[in-house]
Amino acid sequence: MKSEYLITFEAKDSFCTTVKKFKSLISSHAEISFKNGDVIVYKECEFSYQLAQGTLTDSSIYYDLILEDSKNENHEKYKQLAREIRTICTRSSGRQIIILHDGIGEEYCIQGYPTIYKTENLMRKLIAKFMAISIGYDWSDNATPKEVLDSVRSEGKKEKTNFLQEVDFIQLSNFLFKKYSKADSLRFIESIKEKEENETISVKDLKQYIPFTNWERYFSIKVNCDSEYLKTKWERLYDYRCKIAHCKGITKSELDDLQQISKDLCEKIQSALDSIGDLHIEDADREELAENLSGTANSNVAEFITKYNKLQSIVYTACILSSNENDIFEKHKTNHSNILMQCRYLYANKKVIPKETMESITNAQRFRNKIVHGVGIVELSESELVEESNKIDEVLEELSNISYETLVNLKGVDYKNSNMQAEI
Repeated sequence: MKSEYLITFEAKDSFCTTVKKFKSLISSHAEISFKNGDVIVYKECEFSYQLAQGTLTDSSIYYDLILEDSKNENHEKYKQLAREIRTICTRSSGRQIIILHDGIGEEYCIQGYPTIYKTENLMRKLIAKFMAISIGYDWSDNATPKEVLDSVRSEGKKEKTNFLQEVDFIQLSNFLFKKYSKADSLRFIESIKEKEENETISVKDLKQYIPFTNWERYFSIKVNCDSEYLKTKWERLYDYRCKIAHCKGITKSELDDLQQISKDLCEKIQSALDSIGDLHIEDADREELAENLSGTANSNVAEFITKYNKLQSIVYTACILSSNENDIFEKHKTNHSNILMQCRYLYANKKVIPKETMESITNAQRFRNKIVHGVGIVELSESELVEESNKIDEVLEELSNISYETLVNLKGVDYKNSNMQAEI
């Protein structure tokens, strides 16, 4: 274990102006002494040291001190010695010690990294197994980011890429712990407008609008642990991971905390893994899981899917508001996700949107399926994602100009269109 410190003093103070005086300052501590020119003694334990003196550009005097526990036998006393020297020098010079190399923090980082590595890969295992069971064997082919494939190709690798090994540590938690709602609140608000003042709304109807996480939905009952608790723990572990990755070093108390957090997380993740075999996932839920996974892989994908779902909700609500019991839409309205049928209905049957808008909605639906079910985002550039997202913004702007009254007034209007009937 080796540590290196740069200790500076104001030249005008004429304090510690020589190596001898500097060593006298350090040895003023009752339990510290120097021996044989390259050995420092602390509480009867010997450590090697190197000391160099110099002058900074502002005329300050500096001492470059290297302390080493070469035998690795007295770590605790070595840490105490380093702490005592830093305290003495800081108090005497009135300046902060510049740590050139933190051997103590490095040692704790070396001990902590395998723990983080184990926890992180257990989480990747949970998501990979969960997705394979819920979506299918080829789920990873449907959501591998282009930038990941490009990086592999640039390195000359030919093996198949599992993007879960490339997704950032903190993004992994978003898939399990980020809240989302199956139903859009806008749809709920619009449905209230249709109700009479004396009508009641059931708790069951309300529950579908409550945001939830994948963890809460599939694992919390069996594991008996809420997602907010795990999300907080994961974020704390991420902070330690960043410290280690950026060579900032951690303290003994931080190492202890890291190990405790990891132990807690691993227990919960393993329990979730053990319960996967008992999961039953509906087909409609598989769609949402595929969207969640794509959004986890790429922030632009997440933004596009969010906008697409909003578009889907608005189109469906427009159909509900403008349809009557004799409309062809009534035969299909239970299928909320059939946006192709719905936009054709608004164009051909109700003439509430122009053909160009219908085609834009159709293209948005095809692009969404390409991301979620086709080739994922393997062949998509970031600019293409942004462009498609902007196109949805334009459609949303057009739809926002259609008033509630306009849609309701169309309830009694049914433009017959034989081609439309055949298409649906």
